[in-house]
Amino acid sequence: MMIHQVIARETGNPSVMQYEAVADIGNPGPGQVRLRHEAIGVNFVDTLFRSGAFKVPLPLAMGVEGAGIVVQVGEGVTNVQPGDRAAYFFAFGAYSTERLIDAQQLVRLPEEVAPETAAATFTKGLTAWMMLFGAHQLRAGETVLVHGAAGGVGSMVARWAKALGATVIATAGSAGKAATVQAHGAHHVLLSDDPALASKVRELTGGRGVDVVYELVGKDTFAQSVEALRDGGHLVHVGNASGSPVVDKAALAARGIRYIQPSTGQYVGERASLERASATLFAAMRDGVFGEVLVTRYPLGEAARAHEDIAARRLSGAAILVP
Repeated sequence: MMIHQVIARETGNPSVMQYEAVADIGNPGPGQVRLRHEAIGVNFVDTLFRSGAFKVPLPLAMGVEGAGIVVQVGEGVTNVQPGDRAAYFFAFGAYSTERLIDAQQLVRLPEEVAPETAAATFTKGLTAWMMLFGAHQLRAGETVLVHGAAGGVGSMVARWAKALGATVIATAGSAGKAATVQAHGAHHVLLSDDPALASKVRELTGGRGVDVVYELVGKDTFAQSVEALRDGGHLVHVGNASGSPVVDKAALAARGIRYIQPSTGQYVGERASLERASATLFAAMRDGVFGEVLVTRYPLGEAARAHEDIAARRLSGAAILVP
C-alpha cells in the first residue's frame, strides 16, 4: 500500500504543502514503532512552522500530533505492541498515512478514547494539564481568570478548573463565543476587549483580584491581566494570539506576582510525567469534564484547506486530518 505524506519544501502560504507518495518508510529501528494513523491533529503551531514564523529545517514533514494503530515495533520496545492504539503530542511528520516514531513518545489510548478525539485534544489537553497541575497547581477555592476560553486550550482549562473546584472568570472575543463559554459552565464570562475588564474582575472578587490568570491572548489583554491579579498572584502566560505584550517584570515583582512562560514539554518531557499527565487527562475525559469534542474533518490531501480555514477563523471545533 502506498504511503502518503505532506511535505513543505519552502515556507509560505498553505499552498507550499505538497501531498506526496512515498515508496516505503522501512522497518522500525531499535526503540522505534511503525504507526498507521487513524486521525491527525491540526494545530495552530503547524501554521507557524509552515509560514516560517517559527524557524525549522526544510524540507519539513508537516504535523506534530496524531493517533493510530501500532503496526510493528523495533527492538527493545516494551511500552506498546502491535495492535495497540496510541497517540503522541509532539513529533514532526504527523501529516502522513504511516510513520516511524520513537516509542517513548507514544501513549497507549484507553478503550473509551476514540482516535479522532485523541488527535483533536491530546496536545491541547496536555497543555491544559500543564497549566492546572504543573505551572500552577490549582487548588479548590481559588479564583482564576481564563483568557481565550472559547478556544481549544482555553475551553479545556476553564472547564477543568471548574471541575477542580475553582471559581472561573472567563473571557471570550465576541458575544457569540461568550454565550458558548457560559453554556460550558464558567461562573462569569466577560468580553476580552472590554476596557473595564480588570475593574469588573476586581468587582467579582470583592476588590481582591484573582489568584491566577491564564494568559492565552497576549498583547490585547495583558495589561488587564496584571491589573486583575491580586498581589502575590500567579500570571501563567502561555499564548500570544494577539501578539507579544510588553512585560514590565520589575512592576510585577514589586507586587509579588509570579510571572512564568511555561511550555508543555517542560512538564511532560520525562516519560513518568507524560504517563501521569495522560492518565489524569484521560480520566477527566472519561468523567465528561470537557463535554462532547467537536471536530472538523479534512482528507489528508486537503491539509492546505484546513490551514486556510484556521487562518480565516472558519473552524468550529478542532481540525483533524483523516488518512
